[in-house]
Amino acid sequence: SDDTLTLNGDISAFAKQPIPAIINHKGIIMMNAFWGTKEKPDAPTKGKNLKSENFHTFYKNIEKNRCLIPATSYFEHKTISVVGRKTKAKLKHELFWKNKEQFYIAALFDTYENGDLGFGLLTTLPNPVQADIHNRMIITLDAKKGKEFLLQNPIEEFQFPEYSPNLEAINLEEIKKPNT
Repeated sequence: SDDTLTLNGDISAFAKQPIPAIINHKGIIMMNAFWGTKEKPDAPTKGKNLKSENFHTFYKNIEKNRCLIPATSYFEHKTISVVGRKTKAKLKHELFWKNKEQFYIAALFDTYENGDLGFGLLTTLPNPVQADIHNRMIITLDAKKGKEFLLQNPIEEFQFPEYSPNLEAINLEEIKKPNT
């Protein structure tokens, strides 16, 4: 049997809409969740991306609250200098797994006072593909590693360089790249 769950259509975490999350809470179930933990729900980036290296310190209260966010790709911006300009340009890149239609993003969840779930995406040091674009990498997992994550395997098993996803990146804004 195939352990993947396929979703159709695009979902943007920035739209403050519910996003399907696979959580380990009294069994592995799917629920809607919102991007951002309750510690910093209104801060633009605080509580949304969580450094896995801080797992047992800053996130001690929620480190057992693991969830997976199904995805087909995610976006990162590469900042580059432009000759003759003080401001830097940002090039939008789409990252996805080679030869896989879907993967899972590792996250931690907590519960808001109204009962809604909020999640923060776990990040690690970047592998070579991601390092060319950004200094952090979202922890992305295949179905097998995703299940191991939900079943509380040590976080170190999912951090780079112990684990490195087979990522591929596409520059979506090649036209912005300055001529050198």
